[in-house]
Amino acid sequence: MKLKTLIGHLLLTVLLTGLIVILPAALTFGRFQAGASADVVTGATEEVPTRPSGEFVVLLNRDLHQESLAQWQSFFRDGELNVIFDDIQCIAAQGDAAAIQLAQRYQAQLPENQMTLRFENPMLLMSKAENGLIDTAIISKELASALALSIVEKDSHIVQIHVSGGTDDEKA
Repeated sequence: MKLKTLIGHLLLTVLLTGLIVILPAALTFGRFQAGASADVVTGATEEVPTRPSGEFVVLLNRDLHQESLAQWQSFFRDGELNVIFDDIQCIAAQGDAAAIQLAQRYQAQLPENQMTLRFENPMLLMSKAENGLIDTAIISKELASALALSIVEKDSHIVQIHVSGGTDDEKA
């Protein structure tokens, strides 16, 4: 009688160990996962938004980016992506869909969290830009002219970069 009890306990222990250890390990490491095609070496990809058409003004605060000003100007003007060891906070006007799309495109081209993007009231954004209280702003030329954006570069802390939009095929 004791031998049967011992064998029963041994079988029960092996069965429970298999359920507790082997089954979760097999599920975790993808043994039974259906449709899991990505593996460890598959690169993460993020689709870059299309380049909007139109003319844009990128405003960049030269005081906040003294050492990397030329690199940021090159990035915004030409799309040339060098390694920039500087984070940037970009503001786009609410309702300015083309400028928001361009800002999201720039954000997608940079490493994650290097550019933070937020949206503000257009009048408040223009006021902040004219007084040099921004880091970076992207505004469509139509909105800038409609709200009479007036920044005199030689007297201001703000650098204006004029960007032409269009499809990626036109820029290539």
